Amino acid sequence: MSQWPRKHTLTKVDTTGSFDVVARLHKRRGFFFSDELKDRGIIGEFAGATRTWKLNTFGQSWDQIKYTCESFLDIASKYGLNIN
Repeated sequence: MSQWPRKHTLTKVDTTGSFDVVARLHKRRGFFFSDELKDRGIIGEFAGATRTWKLNTFGQSWDQIKYTCESFLDIASKYGLNIN
């Protein structure tokens, strides 16, 4: 939905087919994702937002970006989401 390759650090993330599916069944609803990110030291997201949101990597090192990506994959794996 945006320029590729990116000419900016803001990326729209659509999780209607992944984390939002988990949120519908989880007792914490959309807040489960915020909880998972906080447990991994990732802060700044809007609690309860699991459908579509924006991620900004401005000012992050490549190691921090890699850690964030790996955290998303870990959370998906934990909840049995298909990763491709």
